[in-house]
Amino acid sequence: MEHSYLSTFPLHKPFERQDPATALSEFGLRLIADFYTDHARILGSAIVIAGYVVATAKHVLSDLVINPIGPEGFHFGDHHLVAVQILPEPEYVIWDVVSALFDPICDLALLHLGANPGRSHAEPISWKQPRINPFAPAIGKRVAAFGYRNSVVKVSKNDRGGNHIEINDDPMVSVGVVREIYEFRRDSMLPFPCYQVSARFDAGMSGGPVFEETGALCGIVCSNIEGSHLDGERVSYVSTLWPIFRLLMDFDRGDGWPKGKPYYGIELARAGLVKVSDLDRLNQFFAARISAPQTA
Repeated sequence: MEHSYLSTFPLHKPFERQDPATALSEFGLRLIADFYTDHARILGSAIVIAGYVVATAKHVLSDLVINPIGPEGFHFGDHHLVAVQILPEPEYVIWDVVSALFDPICDLALLHLGANPGRSHAEPISWKQPRINPFAPAIGKRVAAFGYRNSVVKVSKNDRGGNHIEINDDPMVSVGVVREIYEFRRDSMLPFPCYQVSARFDAGMSGGPVFEETGALCGIVCSNIEGSHLDGERVSYVSTLWPIFRLLMDFDRGDGWPKGKPYYGIELARAGLVKVSDLDRLNQFFAARISAPQTA
């Protein structure tokens, strides 16, 4: 399925700070640990892929998570994790992360948000979510990553004795070109589907979205090779998204869906709960390469 190109992603502006009220903050979220304490800290970036479902890089949570893989699932210990969303006006929405799913191999994690967030306004929430290209763009295509760097959280007391939390950071868009594609793995350091780009990824941008020029989400900010630009252009890596569709999960899908019944991520796409650019291609890929049920 072909989609028209929406942007030229100018290479002469490869790393641009965005306005703090950028519309990208509506689905590009900040992940903050221990938000309601005096020791709140920003861990990284994330992206809404469906109502109440957020994707990020697994390594963003590595210092927070106990036993991320195994029969007991994830465990944050004594820590509490929230995702902060900024809607127009602006409105601040503080989502509690109530469950998480960590890919056993890839640098990918899915977070499930609670239904009753803290809010600065009371308007109904209308979810905006991107189309998803589960596969890497072609070599030579331009991509743009979004994430937050230089993040600082300041906690002070308000006149009622509660905490006042001030977040300062740089919302950044980084543009680059796809240089190499690793369909299933690069090497022992990155043993999962990913691709190399020339975009700059600073600390704090990990877990943020990467878009192709059609506007579709095509990956998650993964890592870079520090100092690579000293020998030429930057070398950075993006996690490809098709692996999330093979994960077995039990996130609540809402009314009309069975509660607590496990299902594979691809069922979110087949049901239209996650918007995939080319569902036929994804189904064909799974039929040829991945062992997963055809129905939920």
